Amino acid sequence: MYSRRITAAILALASVSVITACGDDDDDPIGTGNDNTTVRFFNATSGGLSLDIAENGTVGTGNANIGFGLASSCTRVNNTNPQLAVRTANSTTSLPGFAPAFAAGGTYTVLVTGTQAAPVFTTLNDQFTTPTTGNAAVRIVNATTSATTGTGSWDIYVNPGATLGTPNATAVGRTTASTYLTVPAGQANTIRLTNTGQTTAQLNIAVPSLTSGTVSTIVVTDAATGSTTLRTFTLPACT
Repeated sequence: MYSRRITAAILALASVSVITACGDDDDDPIGTGNDNTTVRFFNATSGGLSLDIAENGTVGTGNANIGFGLASSCTRVNNTNPQLAVRTANSTTSLPGFAPAFAAGGTYTVLVTGTQAAPVFTTLNDQFTTPTTGNAAVRIVNATTSATTGTGSWDIYVNPGATLGTPNATAVGRTTASTYLTVPAGQANTIRLTNTGQTTAQLNIAVPSLTSGTVSTIVVTDAATGSTTLRTFTLPACT
């Protein structure tokens, strides 16, 4: 009888171990630790290319058929093994050259430019300092290509006057982002782009009233076919 009780106890413990192991696999399907990093993608490619973003082979909600000027959902991944693939929409064909490097606890926007045959992936760190009371913050991403005339880099002015003075950010080149620029909350603001070292406006961006403490990213791309006005797309911060 005593021997039977010991055997039953061992079997019970073994059953608990199996259940626990299955639970760990469910929580951590890639086996490298919990998801600890947030990533989203922005499509600024040329040629009308739409994208799917697959994680561990699955295209999740908000990550399918992402057209030009659109962003994927903010997706949680593991920084050391994100298992992300950028695909041509509605296919299993991954675009070449995507080799991300993320830090644990980070938040990133991956800017996708170039073409289907020669895509360019630029990882932008979305880390920011919360704006002080009464202020918001805006960052400008230069997603233009050589199709846009000019030097390819911009000086940036926040709410410029008749005399521009010192730019708030300088020499923001293609596939790069400015720092987060402070703007007054609760009012409309204007952000002016000029070619680096020049004063002629390339674009005046009307920024609607923002809530105090919030942060936004404005991606600037080439003009649409038949137009000369650069296009802008606003992305709120991932939460």
